[in-house]
Amino acid sequence: MMRRLALFRDTLYFHARSLVVGAPWSLAAFLCRLLYGFHVEEAERIPPEGPFIVALREHSLFAILVSGWISIVLLKKVLGRDPDNAMAYMQEDLFAFGYFREALGDKSRGHYAALVPHSAGRLALSLLDGYRVLRNGGIVIMNPEGDAPWDGRPLPIGHALAWLGLYSAAPIVPVLCSVGAYDIWPRWQPGPTLRGRMELKVGQPFRLCDVPQERVTEEDLVGTTARIRAEFDQIVYGPGGLSEWAGPPLRDGGPVERPVQFRPAPEPAAGDPETNHTQAPLWKRGLPLLLWRCPVCGTSDALLHERPRFRPQTLRCQACGVRWQVQHVVGKDFRLRVVEGPADLVGLDMALSTWYDEMKRGFQPTPIPANGVDLLAGEEVYLEARDVPLLPYRPNALFDGWTEREAPQVQPRGRHRVADWASIGEGRLLLTSQRLLWQGPQGEVDFMWPSTTAVSIFMVNVLGIKYGTALYRFPLGQEVGLKWLTYAGTLAQQAPRHSDHKLTVSSF
Repeated sequence: MMRRLALFRDTLYFHARSLVVGAPWSLAAFLCRLLYGFHVEEAERIPPEGPFIVALREHSLFAILVSGWISIVLLKKVLGRDPDNAMAYMQEDLFAFGYFREALGDKSRGHYAALVPHSAGRLALSLLDGYRVLRNGGIVIMNPEGDAPWDGRPLPIGHALAWLGLYSAAPIVPVLCSVGAYDIWPRWQPGPTLRGRMELKVGQPFRLCDVPQERVTEEDLVGTTARIRAEFDQIVYGPGGLSEWAGPPLRDGGPVERPVQFRPAPEPAAGDPETNHTQAPLWKRGLPLLLWRCPVCGTSDALLHERPRFRPQTLRCQACGVRWQVQHVVGKDFRLRVVEGPADLVGLDMALSTWYDEMKRGFQPTPIPANGVDLLAGEEVYLEARDVPLLPYRPNALFDGWTEREAPQVQPRGRHRVADWASIGEGRLLLTSQRLLWQGPQGEVDFMWPSTTAVSIFMVNVLGIKYGTALYRFPLGQEVGLKWLTYAGTLAQQAPRHSDHKLTVSSF
């Protein structure tokens, strides 16, 4: 009897708080219905009770907002039956906002795991929590891609969803935002536009196995993750898949009949490093946050996204003079058509994601001059940034009088406070062929590539490093995060690995 009264009390409390916490999300959904025709398709496919796993995908900044609406509004009735028997995996950055700390920190609304990119130890602990929730008939909510992509294409799916699905045999319910959310607010764009349509699609629930598995191999995880990928892409991109969404390269409206030959990068003028091009504040740059390197000449930080009010948007390279017209094709990838440049390129029209692939083709780090640093034998400097804070995840020995030059590689085991990042000061950050070097008020701190076990980019232009098992962040200010991620990921992958140091790198 007492248990029933307690459950009744918790349920009343859950619904009362849901009215308060869910109000902003309900208002946002109303505005999205007016502006973008937002609606839910096949909502009846959501089971009336657990166990099941809700699989989300956040392929744009707008889709991240929709994910919050799913958890707080769409699933309110199901979660309200037993709010303590639910588990949601959330990007740790969200916990930096007071609203989310209040909304998600209340255990009467379920349990939440704050996820840090490539922090497998903590993820393993929280996956066990999710497994217990499912075995107890509860609900788990997660984005198996773990992040929002920059170019609209899906990110690799991690094995966490497959692991839970195989060990629990719980059905997976895809609840996915249509690709129109990318039209409205791609990650490289400073704010949403008024163009685009958006639906929330609930896929047919499916199981990875009929009974819970007692043992799961790496091959099992790979195979079932591929199946999840296929299910997701069918729902989001439709029968034509990614290729139809991006569309083929065109020239003057017709097919491209021969391979396109791009010219090599021009040599920078003496004393004029290639990074000294006119640039807007980071949040205003637009496409150069994605295309940080000219896909034609290969010059870094040379592109300008020009957005006149009453004329088509253009993208211009300040190094080679090529100019593209930016075309927003609703329901498809953005497209860039060359309108000025070499005669053999004018008229070339390709999807933004295709130009992005071309930009990365043949990339190799280019050395730059650097003063005030003692380089190791054969070492070259590739990138430099000033006034960069170094934020270790606490606890960390750097806060306890650490005197070694190399950064601590050990993060104490167990659970820690959520989002417990703290700065030890601002300094100069150098990315070299052998290490990431931070020069700050406490001296110099080295992060050697062979001991680096993960490289990632956080949501708001922050480079993340997992060094051994310890986690570190470097907010990059006006530097382009994808550029630093590409350099760091490339060099870390080329470095020799310690036998116990496997490397993971965010997709770039």
